[in-house]
Formats: sequence, C-alpha cells, structure tokens
Amino acid sequence: MPTNVSPEFDKQRQIYEDTEDLTQRIAELEKLLALAPNHKGAERMRGDYRKKLAQLKAKLEKQREQDRIRKSGGAQEEGVVRKEGAGQVCLIGITNSGKSSLINAVTTAELEVGDYPFTTPIPTPAMLALQDINIQLVELPGVFEGSHEAGIGRQALSVSRNTDCIALVIDLSQDIDSQMEIILSELNKARIRLNKEKSAVRIERVGLGGHMIYGAQNYQGNIDEVKEYLSARRIANIIVRFQRETTFQQFVDAMDASVAYVRALIVATKGDVPGSESRFKELEEKYGNRFDIVPTSVRQNENLDGMSWALYDHLDILRVYTKIPGKKREDRPIVLPEGSVVEDAASKVHKELFVERFRSATIIRENDKIKRRQVGLNYPLQDGDIIQLAHR
Repeated sequence: MPTNVSPEFDKQRQIYEDTEDLTQRIAELEKLLALAPNHKGAERMRGDYRKKLAQLKAKLEKQREQDRIRKSGGAQEEGVVRKEGAGQVCLIGITNSGKSSLINAVTTAELEVGDYPFTTPIPTPAMLALQDINIQLVELPGVFEGSHEAGIGRQALSVSRNTDCIALVIDLSQDIDSQMEIILSELNKARIRLNKEKSAVRIERVGLGGHMIYGAQNYQGNIDEVKEYLSARRIANIIVRFQRETTFQQFVDAMDASVAYVRALIVATKGDVPGSESRFKELEEKYGNRFDIVPTSVRQNENLDGMSWALYDHLDILRVYTKIPGKKREDRPIVLPEGSVVEDAASKVHKELFVERFRSATIIRENDKIKRRQVGLNYPLQDGDIIQLAHR
C-alpha cells in the first residue's frame, strides 16, 4: 500500500539522513516519526523507523556506558563534542579569523595556530575558567561558502545547532561584509536562526477544525498567504497562534521542526591591525541592531576579560550559592537558567526532599537595599544570590 507521506515528512527524512551526530540523529528521527502518517499503508515504514530508533538509542547508551567506564570520558568519536561546564559557546568564523588564538588566550588550551587554511580540522573544545564556573568553548573549523553541503561543514554546523550560544568571530583585518554574508548564509541554510524569537508563533496539529488562526493582528503581512501556504502543503487541520509580531519567514520556521534557535553575539578580532577601528565602526553600523559586538585584540591582550563576561551574559544563566546558617556560603555555585525561582534551586540541591518538606528560604543579597529576605518557592532568583533553605 502507498504511504502518501507529506512534504514536511520528506524534508525531515532528508535532514535525518544527512545528520551524522548520534544524539542529533536520534532527535531528528523522533521528529520524523512524529510527522509519519498514521494510516495502515504506513505501518511497516513506522515500524522500521521505530526499530531504527531503538537501535540508535541502544548505541548511544553503549557509548555513554563506555564513557562512564573510562571515567575521564576517554576518546570519543572524532568531531563530536559533549557539553560540559555551565554552558557551551561555539566559535564560528572564516578560516584564519583568529578563533584558535582567542581560545588559547583565555584558556589553558594550546590549539594549533597557523597562517594556512583550516588549521583546526574538527570541532575542538577547551574550558574557560570564569571566577567559580567553567564555560566550554568549541572552535569550529573555518566556515566557507557551501559548508553546509560538505562533510566537515555539516559536522561543525551540527554541533552549533545544539550549542547554548554562538560567537561569530569576525576578523577586523579583512572585509566585514564578505565574512558576515558567508557565516550567516551557511547558518541559515543549516536552519539555524540567530537571536530570533521562537515563541512568536505557536503551532498545534489537530484532527479536525480546518485552519484555525488566532492573533492575526500580530501577523506582519496578508493572512491569506498563511492559508495558501497551509493549503499548498495539504495541511487541513491546524491551530496557528501569532502570539507576538510575526513575519512570514518566522511562520515558515515554526512549521519546520528542524529549525534551531540559538543566542549569538559577534566577537571582533585583531583590533590592533591598521584599519581595524573603521571596520569595527562599519560592523557596529550594519549589525549592531541585531548582535552585541565585542572588540578584542589577542596580540595586545585587550578586552579578553570583557569578551569572557559577554559570553557568560549570552548563556542566560545565573549562579546561586547555598549556605548553612552559621557557616560560610559554598564556594561552588548552583548554575540555573535565567528566570529560575527558589523551587528550581531547592530541587537541584536535594531533589524532591526540600520541595516536599519546604518551609521557607532566606535570600541574601549583599548589594541590595534589603540584604536578607524570607521568601517562598516561587520567588525569582538573581545572579549571585545566596540561599538558605529551611525544611520541616
């Protein structure tokens, strides 16, 4: 019997087949299964993909077990980078833009630095120690026109799809426009959207009801083009909610389960070379409304600390320190996503214990007008908070 798959399914199948990273391959296959037709003619196909998914998960679990046995993580698959530390930042730029020098300057790594193309052949991690936390920096191989179609480029872009933040490394000794065009074009072709709002539009597939569109006043365009897009793809029943101002491209991205949304900033290197000041101003004028831009010079050791903290700020995390009454606070913080509340910290400290038996929490903020305050589970936390938990 024919399977009659949708265009979205065919597109996702191609993404799955092109994905090499095991963890991402599992994620893409799960998305593929979610798009698979449910009629009888597709039963065998769904069964084959479920079997393949089970095999991939077993392979991943075996790899993780081997890592645990090796304790240190051992030799992992070349080019695959496991997240470590409080957050991960991928550095992407054209070849010889100064990525290796930058990482060497702020970490203990000794990455090879050369004046020849593609000095770094695979995604290479290093650890940035920033006060009391570690941030993982990953240098990606130099990007070039057509990277997303090449094996090494797909591998590098696969890593950047799952990272917490992308730093676009721009060489101030070279033309600004050509670098930005290549980098942004390759990321866009890899379905990676930088500093875009994922929640602007919400999509929900349903069994009945036709095209149900809400919040049309937030759509920047003619709503008929949305209906035409859905009809052209034979999507009969769907709920589309435009929750904020939304463009047609944002709507199309929301329909594509493979699109990744990643925070990003620009790190401008070689700020000591002749002409760098004017190129930096050009960079600010053209891209400052979309990205925070940090100037650096490794040769003159300029603004490397500022860059490190800019990376931290773009991870959208906060540090909270626990304290037992009568004792000093712990040296190592709990790292939580920005927007976390007391309950999140309590859960991370003692799992269910403190949440179930929670009585109160005391927040200590040294630089606040009110230095100590007693709060409940839903109280919002700030970076640097000291927390004392009390339970029944």
